[in-house]
Amino acid sequence: MPPGECLMPYAVIYIPEWAKAGQPAAAETLWQCAYCFSPRLEDTGPGVCTLDLKGLAVPEADWEKWAAKIIDMLAQVVGRAQIGVARTPHLAAQAARQAHPFLRVANVEEFLADLPVAQWGFGEDILEILESWGIRTVGAFLALGRDKIAERLGVEAVEMFDLAGQSRPLKLITPPETFAETMEFETHLESLESLLFVLRRFIEQLARRLEMVYRVAGEIHLRLGLASGAAYERLFVIPAPTRDVETLFRLLQTHLENVRTDAPICSLRLAAKPARAGTYQFGLFEVALRDPNQFHETLARLTALLGPNRVGTPRLADTHRPDSFTMELDGLANGAASAQEEEEDKTSHSLGLRRFRPPWLARVEVREARPVLLGSSSFSGPIAHALGPWRLSGQWWDAQNWEREEWDVQTSDGELFRLVRQNEQWSVEGVFD
Repeated sequence: MPPGECLMPYAVIYIPEWAKAGQPAAAETLWQCAYCFSPRLEDTGPGVCTLDLKGLAVPEADWEKWAAKIIDMLAQVVGRAQIGVARTPHLAAQAARQAHPFLRVANVEEFLADLPVAQWGFGEDILEILESWGIRTVGAFLALGRDKIAERLGVEAVEMFDLAGQSRPLKLITPPETFAETMEFETHLESLESLLFVLRRFIEQLARRLEMVYRVAGEIHLRLGLASGAAYERLFVIPAPTRDVETLFRLLQTHLENVRTDAPICSLRLAAKPARAGTYQFGLFEVALRDPNQFHETLARLTALLGPNRVGTPRLADTHRPDSFTMELDGLANGAASAQEEEEDKTSHSLGLRRFRPPWLARVEVREARPVLLGSSSFSGPIAHALGPWRLSGQWWDAQNWEREEWDVQTSDGELFRLVRQNEQWSVEGVFD
């Protein structure tokens, strides 16, 4: 045998409650846990997962410790598990069902000597015949010999005889990369408190599952099924990927406090996309945030208080329309200005225009196509100098088309204003500082 090769190449994880219920309850959790110990695994049945351990070097005295790690890990997320280890998948499955909670089949003959034939997988017809012969254990069945079994019981019995020593190839699967929890509500939810109660339990469950595979949540996808047949969905990108329950719960709670649905909630699905935990080394001159999640939670609360598109960093829109900008949150947490903003700061030497929002309505007297008198809440009197007009327009191809005429004027007291005429209405748009 090559050095380091496993003497017991197969292990079976058995969840009794799932197998008795006949359903693969949260089978993905079992697969993801098993994948941490072997990349080759099979979904054998409800509550049963088979692992190929070839190449795994485990000392004979450490098998129980190895199994205890899996059992303790599963106890946190799925409940009680039993593990059997043997030379073939079928023997390992039988050992898992007899385990309390771990059983390693070192001597096959001793193990099969007391194993009831009813657990070996025989059909009803063969079981009745064996019962009539007084054969009640697998050891007694194997003692009959392969030739006599073939002669008296046929091909099916021979196949059951061979299971004691022959292996089989596993139907390998790859666990999904998405961790999800779902629930259908018998009584529809109409209050936020009830929804948050279930969500917190889901987050705790997902956090434990992520911890099993040494990952954190990079994204959270929330889906609420409504009684009306519609659905509310939202994707949350975690600024600093984490599996901290409080952080993830506050993220969802802050958002849901401002969500109103047109019908009660009948189903819930919460999925987490795993990511690797980030590492940070803070230095003397760094400006990165130490807790980006708390910072973005504060931004979310401000957005809920002030309304959408009112919190963030202003970015000029791709248009010639004056004062057109959007509010963006991307890059706000790093505390640094963009390269474009730094370049503008270096090259801009003109006067700064302090805009009035909304612009001040004004009365302007025009002589010879030039403004000469201004009447507004900030100034009323003659205009000493006027530069313009600058006529701008855009988006003539759609309903958002616009057209305006701008003037930069200096009043008799030395103030510099920008006047705008749009739709035959004058306004003071801002003052030059």
